[in-house]
Amino acid sequence: MKVITLIALLSVMFIGVIYGVLYATGDTPADMNGSIVGVCQNDQMMDYSSSNSILVDGVVTDGNQHGNVSVIVTNETQIFKKQGNKQISSSFSSFKPGQKVEIQFSGPIMESYPPQVRAGQIVISD
Repeated sequence: MKVITLIALLSVMFIGVIYGVLYATGDTPADMNGSIVGVCQNDQMMDYSSSNSILVDGVVTDGNQHGNVSVIVTNETQIFKKQGNKQISSSFSSFKPGQKVEIQFSGPIMESYPPQVRAGQIVISD
């Protein structure tokens, strides 16, 4: 009886370790998936305090909410473009209306109209 209990306990621990490794090495799921509706680039000559942003129509995965969200793109935002299975570094100038994007937030969604959020990472998937 002790042997069966020990084998069962070790099996559960082994499955937990495998799951933890797979979860830790897997991709972080996007907080929002959608399409770019508009691109707003800050005029660096006129205003140093405001950031670039994109307006995205899509689904916020937490809560499955659909709508437009103003995504603030800062100097810390990582921007990539998918090419096959690879992600190649990109820049704000790559954004075009109609492109599909996957966004990871770097903070809470600010309750305004439209809602605003800072992006930690944006992947252009189109």
